Amino acid sequence: MRTAAKLALLVCALLLSLAAAAQNRAWTEDRVVEQLNKSAERFQTLTADLQFTKVTVVVNDTSTESGKLYFNKKGAIKIEFLNPEPKEVLFTGNRARIYFPKLSQIQEFDLGKHRALVEQYLLLGFGTKGDELKDAYLITILGEKRLDGRAVLQLELTPKDERLRNQIHKLHLWIDLASWLPVQQKFFEVGGDYFETKYTEQKVNATIPSSKQRLSAPKGTQVVKPRAGL
Repeated sequence: MRTAAKLALLVCALLLSLAAAAQNRAWTEDRVVEQLNKSAERFQTLTADLQFTKVTVVVNDTSTESGKLYFNKKGAIKIEFLNPEPKEVLFTGNRARIYFPKLSQIQEFDLGKHRALVEQYLLLGFGTKGDELKDAYLITILGEKRLDGRAVLQLELTPKDERLRNQIHKLHLWIDLASWLPVQQKFFEVGGDYFETKYTEQKVNATIPSSKQRLSAPKGTQVVKPRAGL
């Protein structure tokens, strides 16, 4: 009986493995592009908790910030970092502004032609059409995974633009199969360093208060314009 039971378990495990493999093989690039196109059509706004981690391999340093994201596809993008120190980052038009409450200072940057690039890396996958993704990246499907209890599809993206590859040579996206929005992004820099963003408590197409689409800095806060870009 023990031998028969072991055999039955092995058969079950084999069948489950084959079923998972067949399911992963069903994901083609065209199917992924189609699903992302559909998701982008519906996407307008997003609020989410986020955790941003930067790893510098050479000095074995890891830094983590956490906060809240407010993204209006037709308006502003705001990130409120709460830990370890409060600060706010606001993108509107071709301008980025960073408010440091402890310094009572706003740093302002003109993004110019780099805005699209900043948005691409900041919010890649949120409202991004699959066709746009296909145009900009070589897409490799790494298969379905479980991430924090959710079924996700992991993609590896390689920038087609050589200039981008000289900075970020590849990146990974974990797409929630229920919402077709990223729940995690990982960017691999040339040299071995990487940064990763995790998103939780996502709310799509909810109304974002006007107070969350501007900086909370009081009037009279000092504004400086550093020469160095972002």
